[in-house]
Amino acid sequence: MGTSGSADDSRGATTWKEHTTAFDRVQSVALTVSEPHTASWVAEEAFVAENTARRHLTRLAELNVLTADTDGDATTYYPDPVYVRTRELRSLVDEHDRDELTSLAVDLKVDIERWQDEYDAVVPDDVRGGVAAGDVSAEEACERRRVVSDWEHARYRLSLIEDALERYAEFTARLAPV
Repeated sequence: MGTSGSADDSRGATTWKEHTTAFDRVQSVALTVSEPHTASWVAEEAFVAENTARRHLTRLAELNVLTADTDGDATTYYPDPVYVRTRELRSLVDEHDRDELTSLAVDLKVDIERWQDEYDAVVPDDVRGGVAAGDVSAEEACERRRVVSDWEHARYRLSLIEDALERYAEFTARLAPV
């Protein structure tokens, strides 16, 4: 997506800039990163000036949408884990009723139990530890890495669904009109 070369002039970038605000582009880029990035990097990806990116990133950090890490040479930004979790909970509750959430939980538990049985493991780290074993082929190591990733994601999703079910009434309650 960045501005290197003539990418800034591409049809997609031009359309994105025409139909979204600088703030929306900065937020969109910042919320999709999997590792912390500087304001300069976000600015390039969002097609905004670095000062504009820094101003919007600072505001998003003040709102607890992003976390600002000031420990390194430059401040970096990444999605705030609490914000992301809350947003995912909201999405689950908005998109599924209690029965659907229960069904999703059962499906995830079936997957987890299958991996536990298949790999004689209790947690994903038990599978991760075997990746480097001398008797494991490269293909099997890749498969184990995929399983570990899927298993960790399933555990996270299950924890979200458990939260959603536990607090479903609270999350779906509407204030009575005054």
